[in-house]
Amino acid sequence: MSEDDLSEPRREPRGEANTRLMALSDGVIAVAITLLVLDIHLPEAFENWSDAQLWSALVALWPRLLAYLLSFFVIGNLWNSHRAKFEAIVKSDAGLIWINMLFLLTIGLLPFTTDLIAEGGSTLTTEIYAASMVVSGLSLLWLWGHARRNHLVDPSVTAEDSRRQYASVIVMVVVFAVSIPLSIAQADLAKYFWILMVPGNFLARALAVRRWKREHPGAPLPWRGGKADARKPGKD
Repeated sequence: MSEDDLSEPRREPRGEANTRLMALSDGVIAVAITLLVLDIHLPEAFENWSDAQLWSALVALWPRLLAYLLSFFVIGNLWNSHRAKFEAIVKSDAGLIWINMLFLLTIGLLPFTTDLIAEGGSTLTTEIYAASMVVSGLSLLWLWGHARRNHLVDPSVTAEDSRRQYASVIVMVVVFAVSIPLSIAQADLAKYFWILMVPGNFLARALAVRRWKREHPGAPLPWRGGKADARKPGKD
């Protein structure tokens, strides 16, 4: 080994750095999902209960089960959006890494905030959960915007692709942001409002498909097997 090798720090290739960043992100998300389900459990010695007692205990768990399903859907939506963004991001820098760490911070908090809304239905717990999801979504929007501005994205990514990257997260951010003032009037109403994320995602996708067909008649959808080499670079 030469003296130059000792004095010069080794730099990882950009592709390898992104791979390590995605591996870390996938690991944090997997742990968060695992911690969510670990909070769902019956009291000890339930195996000695009658069917009626067991059924009553299961019914009593429904707030926690609903909270788990909600958070599982939210994490799945965020993971899918995160994955799609890093399929287009081909380079990384310090800013991208720290923005991604902010995103992972909010994911790591999700088991705690889920426990809050499962155990308590107050306005404050609802606001805390919604606010953490707003920060999580905004961090993904910031991540994508940073990658675009600093030329970390594959040049073949089109303006239409970029709009879809924003739209996939904006729906969630808007729903949770609107629910915060709603929770002041009625916490349960705010929680039901979160259900709008499901039709909202479908609507955003339907609008993206309609826009693509209008602007590119006869062309295959790029996110349904369209060839990347047929795309033309575009700007936001």
